[in-house]
Parts: sequence; structure tokens; C-alpha cells
Amino acid sequence: MTPPAVPRFPLLEEPGEWDALTLMAATIALEAEGEPAQGQIAVGFVVMNRVHGWNRSVHQVILGADGKAYDDSKPFEVFSAWNDDYRVQAQARLSALGAYEPAWKAAAISMWSLAPDPTNRAVFYLNVPLTRKIRPNHDLPSWYADDKVTAVIGRHTFLIA
Repeated sequence: MTPPAVPRFPLLEEPGEWDALTLMAATIALEAEGEPAQGQIAVGFVVMNRVHGWNRSVHQVILGADGKAYDDSKPFEVFSAWNDDYRVQAQARLSALGAYEPAWKAAAISMWSLAPDPTNRAVFYLNVPLTRKIRPNHDLPSWYADDKVTAVIGRHTFLIA
């Protein structure tokens, strides 16, 4: 049997205990599944743009100041893929290892700036049609403005602050 090309996600642990590259790869896999490679890299660059611009760690950017995903009394995490009510789905999706090799590559590329930033320094992203669909008034978040859009890659729109 050939070993997997990428490591398995440590599903039984709290994601806040994972190393930064593993947390980044898992976040990209959950947030940008089905996106083209450039879109997955772009999600990683948003995390790193926040790390550098906001002087925070990867864990703090992805999971908040406490660096913890689950059972932390927060109703929502910074990245919705780590919300408590999404825990079972996240673990199920991450256990399908073969589909996530691109996320590991995107994590490495964005963490170590192995390619140019396709977002042009964006610190936010969202799927505009999906966001409109799930929000009660079909509006966009208050931080969204057309003049802040730096790129549209796949289904995601990237924005500066």
C-alpha cells in the first residue's frame, strides 16, 4: 500500500492544538473546497495577510484570540468552518483525505509566499451569492464595499479593509 501523499488531519484533537500548516491546510480545505487552485491559494493569502497586517499568529487569525475552535463559548468563529455546530461535518469532510492535497499545497504556497498574492493584499473574502442567500435580508456584511474588491477568483470575492 502506498502511503498518502499528504499527512492526515488529526481529527481527534482540538484544531487549536495543530501546527500552523495543518490548521491552514484544513481551513483552506473546508473554506475553499471545489475552488480552483488559485482560489485555494487566495484563501491562504487572506489568512497570511491578516497574520502580517494584524500582527497575529495563524491560530489567532483562524480561531480568534483564544486559538481554540470548539467548546469555547463563542457562537461563531472567525472562519465558519470551525463553528461548534459544524464540527461533525468538518471532521467528515477532512477525513476524505485524497481530496485535500491541493489544500496542503495552497497552505504551503501562502504561508511561505512561494507565489505572488493573487488577492492583492485582501484580508476578507466571501461567496457573494451564497452570503446573500443565507442572510435574513439578503444583504452583504457591513465590511463589504464594491470599491474594496481586489479580486474575484472562483466563487469568492476578495476585499481589502
